[in-house]
Amino acid sequence: MDIKRKTAETYDKIASLYSNTRVAHFWVDEFDFFKSIFDGNKVIDFGCGEGRDAIIFIQNGFDYTGVDISEGMLQIARERVSGGVFQQADFSKVNCAAGAFDGFWAAASFIHVPKKDVHTVLWEAKRVTKVGGVGFISMKEKREMDEGMVDEDKYGGISRYFSFYTQDEFKRILEENGFSILKFATYVEGKNNWLCYFVKV
Repeated sequence: MDIKRKTAETYDKIASLYSNTRVAHFWVDEFDFFKSIFDGNKVIDFGCGEGRDAIIFIQNGFDYTGVDISEGMLQIARERVSGGVFQQADFSKVNCAAGAFDGFWAAASFIHVPKKDVHTVLWEAKRVTKVGGVGFISMKEKREMDEGMVDEDKYGGISRYFSFYTQDEFKRILEENGFSILKFATYVEGKNNWLCYFVKV
């Protein structure tokens, strides 16, 4: 199965429904801390979706670029959000120069990357971020399932691919890829426990 193609097709299909069920400003505390450690104003958002987080970045004066694999989600983002740049791309290869950004934001997006590919995605985030820049990554905590397709009722019975990690497992991966962890936090959302990492490149 081509996970990237499946993910793009799924989000294209559910784009309208998904965008209407998202909670505005979900990562409020995380954004506030990210802003406090951010030096500069150029940020890239991996998995920008319909532009929910783009709004708060632009309102706070960031020079914002959003990247998503789903053109359907990006169409909604472009309609909803003014002042940002939106690019359709695979997370492992974005059309941006090395060191182009002061930091990156990856909220609940790398969860759709197969574990065998996560190193490549992290290296791309590192490549486009300046040395000394910062990043935010949130992942779902592993319980029983390691990775695979998950059937869901809330979006009309679609299936999405997820990768789950333990705190130490993803910490080790970040360190193996040259990131320094500035802060770790958890966020509980219903049955989900989000692992939140603030990192330095």
